[in-house]
Amino acid sequence: MTGERVQAFHSAFAIESWLAQNAVLSAANRHSLAETVSRLVTRTDTDRKTTIGISGAPGSGKSTLSRTFVHCLNELGITACLLSLDDYYLDRPGRERMAQDVHPLFRQRGVPGTHEIRRLKRDHDRIRAGEIEGLQLPVFDKSKDNRMPASQWKSLESAPQIIVIEGWCIGAAPQETSELDHPANDMERLRDTGGTWRRAVSKAWKHMYSDLDSRLDQVWYIRVPDWDCVVDWRWRQEQDLPQKNLQSRLEVMHFLACFERIVRHMQNSSSEWADLVLETDREHNVRLPDH
Repeated sequence: MTGERVQAFHSAFAIESWLAQNAVLSAANRHSLAETVSRLVTRTDTDRKTTIGISGAPGSGKSTLSRTFVHCLNELGITACLLSLDDYYLDRPGRERMAQDVHPLFRQRGVPGTHEIRRLKRDHDRIRAGEIEGLQLPVFDKSKDNRMPASQWKSLESAPQIIVIEGWCIGAAPQETSELDHPANDMERLRDTGGTWRRAVSKAWKHMYSDLDSRLDQVWYIRVPDWDCVVDWRWRQEQDLPQKNLQSRLEVMHFLACFERIVRHMQNSSSEWADLVLETDREHNVRLPDH
């Protein structure tokens, strides 16, 4: 092996060992993820402040990849931090107000419009400017479907060089308005008959895109094989939660129906807006493209 290949091998081996202690993954998943993250680190410009957006369908593995990437950078002495879009969900009272004022479907967390993007922008900008003293980053508890008390929020010990923002719809350019005319699935057909909800989601998504696009130096997207994989993987994730909110695969299907339109659009358009598209197979092994 050349020196570079030896270094990459040892980096991947160290990542794989860390994953064995910190993630519920198969041996094959750990191996593919470790090799992928090792390659991502070597191709990342760490000499300047950089913000990377990582997106992918629910259950695609973006959170684990993001967490592993940030861990690896920190281990190499490159300060990095992770901001998760999931931690910026509106709390229950906020979503209840949207459900009453706009459409009942906004009671469920997930789609654009159910996040505090203004807070995310503010937190990111303070971190990028190095103004971290007194900064408290929110934490959302999915098992309780609500934000954790402020006493359990996170802080940063030092200003990072690399910021990762991960979220299922980060970085993608929204659909055209004309594409909203027809329902994407039975849920939209039955519960959004006039299209009020999907148009409100699209408007919020456009604001999210314009607010975050200028802040992202790179966008990485994890593309999945098909929609059935999204349902299966999200069900597996739910089973790992301390307290399951969704008790069956059917309930997961109903929960994910709100995501389906955007996921399918992102899958079909990722080559137009993502700087890097990673592929994951049906067994959840992720890889970088060869070229």
